[in-house]
Formats: sequence, structure tokens, C-alpha cells
Amino acid sequence: MQDDSSSENVSRLPTSSPIKLYLVQAKLDAQEISELFSLVDRLRDPDGASRLKLCQTAGEADIVVTTVRMRKRLERHIPWDLAKDKAIVTPEWLRNSVKQHTVLPCGDYAALRELKENTVDNCPDSDDNSREDSSSSGKFLTSTQSTELAKAHYTSRYACLRPCPMECPNQQLVQQLGIIRCSRELEGKDTSALSYERAISVLKSYPYPLTPSKLTEVSKLPGIGEKILSKITEYINEGNIKESQAIAGSSRYQSLCAFTTVYGIGASSARKLYDSFGLRTIGDLTEHYNSLPPPASRHDGNGRILTPAPTLSIKDALALRADLNETIPRTEVDMMHSVVVAELEKIRPGCLNTIVGGYRRGKVESNDVDIVITHPALSSGSNQVMGLCETLVNRLYKRGLVTHVMHLSGFHPPDALRTSNWDTLEKALTVFILPPVSGSRRIHRRLDLIFAAPETYWTAVTGWTGSKMFERDLRLWAKERGMKFDSSGITRRRDSKQYFPHSEEDVFAILGLECIAPTLRNADA
Repeated sequence: MQDDSSSENVSRLPTSSPIKLYLVQAKLDAQEISELFSLVDRLRDPDGASRLKLCQTAGEADIVVTTVRMRKRLERHIPWDLAKDKAIVTPEWLRNSVKQHTVLPCGDYAALRELKENTVDNCPDSDDNSREDSSSSGKFLTSTQSTELAKAHYTSRYACLRPCPMECPNQQLVQQLGIIRCSRELEGKDTSALSYERAISVLKSYPYPLTPSKLTEVSKLPGIGEKILSKITEYINEGNIKESQAIAGSSRYQSLCAFTTVYGIGASSARKLYDSFGLRTIGDLTEHYNSLPPPASRHDGNGRILTPAPTLSIKDALALRADLNETIPRTEVDMMHSVVVAELEKIRPGCLNTIVGGYRRGKVESNDVDIVITHPALSSGSNQVMGLCETLVNRLYKRGLVTHVMHLSGFHPPDALRTSNWDTLEKALTVFILPPVSGSRRIHRRLDLIFAAPETYWTAVTGWTGSKMFERDLRLWAKERGMKFDSSGITRRRDSKQYFPHSEEDVFAILGLECIAPTLRNADA
């Protein structure tokens, strides 16, 4: 683990490194674009250093500024998966920041309601809470201050400190609350959905079967408000939750659930297909998309990876729906992994890799397969990994193993918070099929390949292992302690110092956390 005084693997940037902005120019006229560009240059430190900087792509940006307020329109300019990793704000954030001569928090200026939580989580430090001088450095966590690790316990506020098994003593209750959570998400009620998601993650870690005598204790757990407590009480007394049963039996809920099992159709699109087009079944959906002209093929506009593999269109996803929705047994995950690693070894010997996701958390059957890959030689590893994603995907496609690609992205140039060769990961989200075997039908599977620079390999493994709620709270824990954590690295916010862990235990120790086993990071329903 790196000491503050060590410079071998740590680069530094000035504390005044500018925040990168990307402006979506759609729905803006030339005068507005010119105004916003000029505002970026006007926000400066007392010494004249720029606080903000324009960048060329959304992938490079810390904050995306847009007047677009609807997901469908935003997706014309930025992939949704990328948008969820950014702070997406209206131009008023920029105007008011300049007017008040300070970098304002992003949450009140979120451009899309469904991305408000993401915008809050991904917002770079505002002047209000994070531009401390060196005299306040003691409040920031460093690797040398991590000897006192926060202990895991089911009463913790943070999911990253609550051990959650795959199945808990109250699994049936969790599943019924999960139906309500899913319904809220499908109906666009994101705040309510998140409340249920947090409560579920707390109940997943509660180690005792719930009885009337336990209600007082449960009512004091974080995330358990009056409304959710009433659902828990109803379940204990009646053996079920009426709202959950009503939702599960609803034809609307069943249709929206079915529609969102098709890759490329999210909750918003599903509601539109149901409400505006009157579609009710997968058959209706197939007929609808068969009547539309084929979409223009595109791979992630922010990446630099080229492949002849076709993009997975919604029409393709419908045709493959039965295959892609069939869960993958662990034995088949192992077979897929072996095939991929064998091909990888032929083009770049000596790579290090780990199967992550639900498989690593102990799932008997997975929805997809996620593999994190790097090259272990720290001196030359980065050069070995660069471009490997494109080479491997194209080789797998030529071998008939990859049939479609959903998303491709390459390493981005460094930005203000990332001082190594790249600030992110290379990713390929693909459809994969094992080589044919006589007398056995092969099934199309989701395969995600994540390529990390060697110094960020263990943060990538950690970031791709935990469930959604576990990872969300891991980021929140880090942010509240002056750190930035995601699957592409750990950075101290006040001076952009990077930490390069040499194991997963190091990742948790740097953040001041007791390391929770992968099989206990199942904080979702």
C-alpha cells in the first residue's frame, strides 16, 4: 500500500485542476452556445486559474450540460450507460455558478429526474464542501490512516458494511418488497424505488427471522421508514403483502416486466410502448419492431474501438430473447471463461483475469458473464492492455464466438482526476455463443469484457463484483471521506492523489473498510 510520501506509483495534480464540462448543443441556438462557452472561461480562482474546462466528448467530462430533459432525446447524443456515470445538469447550473463565483452542487440542477441520484453521486466537489486547504487535511482518509477499519455489521448505514448473503432468513419478504421496488422503477418513480432498494439491502443483512418481537429493533435500522415498516408488519401478521400480490397480478406490470427483458428497452420506453402504442405482449412488440426501418448501426461514439461485429438491435434482441433470458449455470460460465482465456492467450500471453459479477458473489446461475482482464507486468502492462479489447472482440467474432456487440468503449485520455495513462476502462458488452458440440444446441449468452490498466485492476474487480446497492454505498462512503471510488480507480479528491491497490483487501483498507467477502456483497433483492 502506498504511503503519502511515496512517488513510485502515484502522480499528483494541483488542487485547482479544472472540472471538465461537455455541452450538448441540441436545442440551443448559436447565441446560447456562445454564451455558455464564454461562461466556462469566466469562472476562475483568485490566482486566475480556470475552474472549468470544456472537453470534446461526454466520456471525458465530469459534468454534462444540456437543456434536454427526456431520456429518449438525451440518448441521441449520449449512451444511457455513460449518462448514468456523469452529473447531467441544466445550463442554469453554469450560469448560477458563474454568478455566485463558486462551483455549485449539481443536485438542484439535475436535467433529468431519473438521473438526479446519479447526478448527486457523480457531481465533482463543489466549493461548499471540498475545496479545503491543507490545514483540514486530517479529515481526509489516507492509506496510512486506515489502520482503524470500520467494522461490518447489519446495523450499519452503508450497504458496503453490511454482510448480505445470496439468500437471507427473510428472503420471501425481500422478494415481495422487490416486486414493489420493481414496479416503482418501471413506473418512473425513482425516489420511491430507491427507498425500497435501500430497505431491501438492510433486510438482506438482517441475520434473524422476523417475528413480532423483532419489529422494534427493525424499526430502528437505517432505511426502514414508517411506510416500509407497515409492509413488514403486514407480512409478519398475514404472511404476504397485498400490494405486492396486486402488482404481481397486474397485466400492466407483467407487460412492462416482459418488455424490459429485451435488451435496449428500458422502463421509459416500455411505458411508451404500453401507453402510446397499446402493446401488451412480446408478440405485439415483435410485430411493432418488424414494421420499423432498421436503425443505423452504431458503436459507442465516444470510444475508438472498431469491429465488424453487428450492433445488437432491438429486433435482434427480440429474436434472441429466449436465449438471453435463460440463466447460465456455473459450469457453462466456466466453459465460456476457458474459451475466452484460450483465445486471449493466443494474442497476448500472460494476462491476468477474474470472473466477477453474480458468479463471484456465489450465484448458482447468472444472467450474464463479466470478466475483468489486465496484464500483470506493471512496467509494460498498460501498453499490453491498450487496444486488447478491440483485438480480442474481433478475434472472437471471426471465430463465430461473438455474434453481436451492444457497447464498445476505449480508454479515454487523462483528465483532472485521473493521472495514469487512462481514466477509465475498455469495455465490450457482447453476445457470445460457445463452439458447437454434436447433439447439443448452444445458447446465446451475454458476455461483458472489461479491460483495466494493471494499476487499477483490483479496483475494477471490486467495482464489478458487488451488487448495485453495495457499489452505490461504496462510492458514497468514499465520497463522504474525501475520496473518489469507482471501478476505474481510487483518487483522493483534495489533491487528486491516486491509490493503486495490490489486492482487493487493499481496496477496502485504503477506504478504511473491513473487507467483506464477495459472497456477502448481495445487497439487492
